Amino acid sequence: MVFFSAGKGGGKLVDYGYKGKGVTIHLLVDGNGNPIGFEVTAANGDEKQQVEKLLSVIEEALQKRYKLNGLIPIFEADKGYDAEELRDKLLRRKIFPFIPYRRIGAAKKAQIIVCNLAKQRWKVERAIAWLQRKYRRLVVRWERRFCYWKGFLSLSLIFFWLCRFLG
Repeated sequence: MVFFSAGKGGGKLVDYGYKGKGVTIHLLVDGNGNPIGFEVTAANGDEKQQVEKLLSVIEEALQKRYKLNGLIPIFEADKGYDAEELRDKLLRRKIFPFIPYRRIGAAKKAQIIVCNLAKQRWKVERAIAWLQRKYRRLVVRWERRFCYWKGFLSLSLIFFWLCRFLG
């Protein structure tokens, strides 16, 4: 899941995308909507290329948790991540891709699997809203140096987890 941060001043990775000038934050959350990891690209960057980087952050935890329970982890994303090669990569990693198709005819060509999965994207949207509400400095990127702004993003995730653990 992705949220867009407008870039007023410019700087590294600030570019024009479909929403305007800024950067895109790719956020990885767990099943409860708690943010686990992030990756930052320019606003016109390709979302599908960031999945490998995000999954490598939690690869060991996924293997340990789901091997013991015999469950398959589910990767849910929006239509921006729709690609057959990404679906194949996820299936090779033993992760179920729950990604809607962009094109209307693509769903007919693909093999349809009937299951009782409910869409849980609202949890990702809620996590993004938490970060934007509590840490307003992330909404608009005022810093010209990328390392400063990425540091603020890292601090926001640290504070989020500290508030979770300490109450």
